Amino acid sequence: MASVDFHQKISGHEAKEWIRNVCDAIDRGATFDDEESFINFISEHKPKDFKAPRKQRASKKSSEDRAATEYNCQLCDARVWNSGLGGQCSRKKIDGEWCCTIHFKEAAKNDGKLRNGLITEERPTHAYGDESQALLPWHDVELPKKTKKTSGGEGKGKGKGARKCSNCGECGHNKKTCPLLKCETVDKVDKVEKNVEKKVEEVEKVEDVISTVRAALTEVVAKVEETHDEPIPEDDAVVSKVEETIEEPVPEDDGAGTGLIPLKKEQVEEPTAVRPVLMLVEEKVDTPKTEPLSDEELEEDQSGDTITFQGIEYTLDTEENMVYDDELAEVGTWDGEKIEFINATAAKLHRVRKLACKGD
Repeated sequence: MASVDFHQKISGHEAKEWIRNVCDAIDRGATFDDEESFINFISEHKPKDFKAPRKQRASKKSSEDRAATEYNCQLCDARVWNSGLGGQCSRKKIDGEWCCTIHFKEAAKNDGKLRNGLITEERPTHAYGDESQALLPWHDVELPKKTKKTSGGEGKGKGKGARKCSNCGECGHNKKTCPLLKCETVDKVDKVEKNVEKKVEEVEKVEDVISTVRAALTEVVAKVEETHDEPIPEDDAVVSKVEETIEEPVPEDDGAGTGLIPLKKEQVEEPTAVRPVLMLVEEKVDTPKTEPLSDEELEEDQSGDTITFQGIEYTLDTEENMVYDDELAEVGTWDGEKIEFINATAAKLHRVRKLACKGD
């Protein structure tokens, strides 16, 4: 038993084909006794692998046919361009309105007017019926010919006229050849040259100042070198005071009447009158800033001899010909007859020691 789903949806074309098959079968003498045989009969004649035919499209009218079509009150009243022939819009009207949705929006933007007007009215010559707008070039409208503009001459139309300079507004030249532009360029060049001259003058002044300062510094350095090379002048007040003290005879006291045993000459210390003077001299005289020899250097140095210069004993390094004092501080060089002191301080210290020996 074949079953048929009567709730299944089918297209009208399929239903039409199904009915045609059933009718053809009845015409050929097909019969059915009961409802079951009838349903089986219908199921057997259902179209198999049915394919609905393609929907036929409406034939498009040509521009001439559309322009010649009579007015339809059910369609939009707007006139369409239709290749310059004009024609009625094919869209349906909005309920209660005279046009479709598209032309309704266009009219709302242009005070209720359409570019091509209405099909129920005369064809406009200009867009939106306004002569200030563009001319509508309908198929049967002859457009005015465009005239070329001519320059110069009366009666030949308004020409462009003489060209004017964009810089100064005068005729006869352009911006590149403008004399005013050249003047401005010259002025700018003059300003730049003046600025350069000012900068050069400032640089020359700075160089003069630098030269003056350099010369002054050179002079100061020369004076300092001269002062450093020449021996330090003796302190006349200190030397005179020492000499006066030494020249004064010191009375010998043999201790008679005191019960004291007189000391030998070797046990007598330096005069008490000379002692404060020597202390004063040692305070004013700086010890030469020379580093004493280390113990290793003393052990390695086997060439040291003792020399006496002006009553003062020094140590002589025969290899390097250098002279050292009692503290093994370098004081100068030995030339065979005298000591060439390394500085004025060493020479002054030698004189002080010599005076001290005279006091003894």
